[in-house]
Amino acid sequence: MKSLILVCLSLLVADSLGLPGGKAVPKSLKTPTQFDLDLDRLPMNMAVVEGTEVVLQCYVQGPSASHQVLWYEYVSSSLGTPISSNEFVGDHPNRDRYSIVHDDPLQYSLKISPVLLTDGGNYECMDASASPINKRFHSLSLTVVAAEPNCTSTIRESGIVLEDSYQTNDCQLEYQGTLIPNMTWVGPGAPLSQRYIATPTHIWAGLQFNTTRSMDSLAFTCIIEFTDYFLPVPANTAENVPDYRRTIQMSQMFVRWGPKNLVIIPSKPRYDIGDILVCLADANPAPIFFWQNLRTNQIFADHEVVVLDEWQGTNQTMRCDARNTIEDTTYSNIALQIVDVNPATTTTETTPATTTTAPPAVSECRDLTGGWESVSPTEGALCIRLDLEQNGALRGLLRNSSDTYWVDIVGRAQATKFDQVGFNGIWPAEIGVSSFIGECHRCFGVEQLLVNVVTRSKSSACGMGGPIRYTTQYTFFRSSAVDCPNLPNKS
Repeated sequence: MKSLILVCLSLLVADSLGLPGGKAVPKSLKTPTQFDLDLDRLPMNMAVVEGTEVVLQCYVQGPSASHQVLWYEYVSSSLGTPISSNEFVGDHPNRDRYSIVHDDPLQYSLKISPVLLTDGGNYECMDASASPINKRFHSLSLTVVAAEPNCTSTIRESGIVLEDSYQTNDCQLEYQGTLIPNMTWVGPGAPLSQRYIATPTHIWAGLQFNTTRSMDSLAFTCIIEFTDYFLPVPANTAENVPDYRRTIQMSQMFVRWGPKNLVIIPSKPRYDIGDILVCLADANPAPIFFWQNLRTNQIFADHEVVVLDEWQGTNQTMRCDARNTIEDTTYSNIALQIVDVNPATTTTETTPATTTTAPPAVSECRDLTGGWESVSPTEGALCIRLDLEQNGALRGLLRNSSDTYWVDIVGRAQATKFDQVGFNGIWPAEIGVSSFIGECHRCFGVEQLLVNVVTRSKSSACGMGGPIRYTTQYTFFRSSAVDCPNLPNKS
């Protein structure tokens, strides 16, 4: 009686598939076997992009002639719609895109090509000849992603952002399936303010933040992947996490700020002739400075100004003006200092004041040989020696504010000119290798060497390069205060 019931059931399934087998009873169905699905190669949860193809695996155990393997889909109907019997696809509406992979006598995998968004859902592989009945079938979930994630950002294409400016990043993804992808943001700064919304057809994750200096040269990354949050699942259901992961790196940020925290040193009640006032400012990119004597209306294009003979015995207000330009917008800040100049203690012969020509706004640098000092964005020291007889061959030393040692550098400057220079340095202990590109200008007579750095550290994975980091621009000023130990000789 049991054999007769199974035979009738098989005929009904074959008829519903529209297969020729509906008129013949497979010999294997007359007596159920003890074989079942291959437990080592059960159907697995999958996630694919629309327009590609997917193979949903299903293998059986035992002699190939002892099985009737059926596929069902639960997308068009919650009760299940038959797709195939053994290697034959029936009259399913999607039969033109369905096929059975039967490369192995025990393989009855379902191939869908091309995959449509509407294919997302649950599928089931069944061996109708298996016994006991609870080992006959196994279900899986297919998730179809409509396309690659769509991501937007308020950060401009240049990547330049102002310090403490409000920025947003967001990504969204369309999908269909019973397993929902997870979307998270990772990157510099913590804590991050992010939101996540999931519906049966879309996921969205947004990130809001205020830029800080620690974010300079860094970027946020959106990660889309599946997790095991759906566990546990009913018996005879795939438990694996779909092998799908996308990482979208947003624009690299270059944090800039106008002049802040202006300081004039030294600050004292009275000054002597020849004293030097220095104006300092925190800015990125490095600012240019102008001094103005508000009593005499004299202007000095430098970050330093010398107390002149003609100011002796007088009181004047000195104004320091620091300016920089960020994407065609000029930012400025001022500081004031009262300067009382002591009268001269000895009588000196008065000589006519000499007139000098103000230096041009931009001119070429001199020989780069010597010491250089950076204060923005961090402190650093650079020692350079150029060999002009060897077409600008460069040897030197470099040290960051955090280093306790000097790093040898080797490079070359543009022959006969020094407005372009390049050199390399290798840090010890496998920290990494860095390449430097520089450009030098005399701005109102003050030499500025602007240097950008590309750094690469070592990777432990075969065939994979280590991470690359592009740093912000360093501004070096020529400085006699830099102690250059063992500066390499020209060779």
